[in-house]
Amino acid sequence: MKLNKSMITCAVLMALGLNQTAFAGEESKQENEAVIIQSDIIANALGNVVVLSQDSTSGTGKGNETIVFQDGDVNGTDFTVVGEGNVIEIEQTGAENIAIGTYTGNNNLLSVLQDGEINETSNNVTGNENTVDVSQLGAGYLGIGSRAINEVVGDGNEITVDQGDGGHWAINSELTGSNNSIDFIQDGTWNETYFNSITGDGNEVESIQDGYWNVARITAIAGNDNELDIEQEGDRNIVTIAALEGDDNEISIDQEGDRNNVESNLYIGDDNAVDVAQNGANNLATFDVIGDDNDFNFSQSGDGNISYMGTLGLNNEYSSLQVGDLNESHIVNFNGNDNDINVTQSGSENVLVLEASADDNSLTTSDNDIDVVQAGFANDAVVTLSTILDSNANTIDIAQTGELNSLDILVEGSNHQIDIAQVGDENFITGEDGSAMLIGGANIAFNISQVGNGNLVEGSFISDSGSVSITQMGDWNTAVVVQQ
Repeated sequence: MKLNKSMITCAVLMALGLNQTAFAGEESKQENEAVIIQSDIIANALGNVVVLSQDSTSGTGKGNETIVFQDGDVNGTDFTVVGEGNVIEIEQTGAENIAIGTYTGNNNLLSVLQDGEINETSNNVTGNENTVDVSQLGAGYLGIGSRAINEVVGDGNEITVDQGDGGHWAINSELTGSNNSIDFIQDGTWNETYFNSITGDGNEVESIQDGYWNVARITAIAGNDNELDIEQEGDRNIVTIAALEGDDNEISIDQEGDRNNVESNLYIGDDNAVDVAQNGANNLATFDVIGDDNDFNFSQSGDGNISYMGTLGLNNEYSSLQVGDLNESHIVNFNGNDNDINVTQSGSENVLVLEASADDNSLTTSDNDIDVVQAGFANDAVVTLSTILDSNANTIDIAQTGELNSLDILVEGSNHQIDIAQVGDENFITGEDGSAMLIGGANIAFNISQVGNGNLVEGSFISDSGSVSITQMGDWNTAVVVQQ
């Protein structure tokens, strides 16, 4: 059976009041024959509107093919497509054009190309194995740009949005289903990407933004085995994750530039992996985590960066690497057992705060492995375990290399292994706020090694069946330790 084709010209549209509805004829289909119905709609005038409704036969694997081209300003398309194997191609050239579509079925292909300014497309897709490809070209600035909105319900769908020249919005208002793929690519300044709701398993979400003052916001992710990959290149970019819940998820965030922020609210789940890399100055990365067997890695290169992890759980791995000056690394409310914590700071005047505390004193923090390395000038480390909680059998290794470094340490509990090494001049091991260092508990092995001149050890060691070893090599060193 031959294709049914209709050509609607500008003159006809104008005569019909700038509004035309084209229906792909379904009446001519034969019962057992796969039929493809094609509509080519061309509108080349200001203010044209095309409304199309198509319904293809289910189960045939072949559907309708529609191609729409509009050249001018303030044009619009409104499509309703039901069935399988449909192909819809929309191209709009000009400003303030809009393409709206509702697509229900499987294995459909939607392509929207808008070239101009202040264009908008909104696509509602329900079904499986559908492909949506949106490309918006043209400049935008300070919130005056193009906008692409997608809402997807189903499995195995592929959504791609490519926006150029800045000032655009890419919004996924809903993704419900499994094994879906969403890719947002934005180039320029003042772009914004929003993933309002992601619910399901095995989904892959990627956002790439190249420019300045860009924003990527994830309102909620709920499910397992999901992958979230966000890349931002430029200054003053922001990634915000409001809520995450699920297991075996992977999150990767990479920011290149200065004054970038990554902020996450509560992350609940097990066996998740989070990698945050920031290259530049004055960046911020924060996460709050509840769960077990998670792997968190923060890497910051530059000056004035801050990383923060609030953690509660078992068998987690937390790693923080900072290269530069005036950086801060915080691992606080650290509670749980069998966790592995590694913090490395290279540069000057860096600060580490590692603290286990919570209002609920029924929690414990035991059998943890803590490694701290600071290399540079005037670095400060604060390590506090068990001011409120019960803490036992932790292994703590702290190494500081350079001059005028300080360590404030307060550890209580039993069966700890604590090793501290300082290499350089005028390094200090004291208590927080200048008070004396305090190590308290039973069966604690406490070892200090200082190499250099003018170093100081001062504090108290309260332990039953514990041992203290202090070695100082150099001149004008002081060690004052009270054992009880």
